[in-house]
Amino acid sequence: MRTLLLAAVALAALGGCADVPTDTAGLAPRTDTQPSEQDKAWMRAIHEGNLAEVQAGQLGVGKGSSARIKSIGKMLVADHTKLDTKVTRAATQLHIALPMSPSADQRAMLAELQDSPPNEFDQDFTAAMINAHQEALAATKVEISRGTSPTVVALARTAEPALVAHLTALRQPGGGQTTQTPTGSPTGSPTESPTGTPTQTSLGPETPHGE
Repeated sequence: MRTLLLAAVALAALGGCADVPTDTAGLAPRTDTQPSEQDKAWMRAIHEGNLAEVQAGQLGVGKGSSARIKSIGKMLVADHTKLDTKVTRAATQLHIALPMSPSADQRAMLAELQDSPPNEFDQDFTAAMINAHQEALAATKVEISRGTSPTVVALARTAEPALVAHLTALRQPGGGQTTQTPTGSPTGSPTESPTGTPTQTSLGPETPHGE
């Protein structure tokens, strides 16, 4: 009789252990999900933009007739090179294939800047870069609000202040680079305001994946 009781207790204990895995069904889902199509589309678009704006910045340095345009050109080269290093590293870790060159529209824009007459270059450069950064900022805000990959969303949050700072510098009439970014985006939506010059504060030392 004692043996039967002990056996019953042991079976009950085993049954309780078997129930444990079923309790995990109600736990929160894992956050290290695969990137969504939204995440992938933003990574590809921002990479294309980085490639184009580095080349445009180089044109600004070489063809700009004012110190302001040359200074902005240097800023674009430095910031977009730094950002693209983060983008390509994250894409490798997430197995996202990136384009090898800017888009067809971006290549056409670069060709127009290359052919722009010296007396028109500064104006053409400013207009083209304002348009490019407005598009990039709008896409980045969409990624921040709709992206699902924590790594990609963090990267978009890193890119946003740089794009705002570049737009601010481009919109200043004469006078050189800005040293402080606005408190809102070009569309009036609030954004984080970095605390230094655009080249120093836009990208920061942190990486989107915690390295």
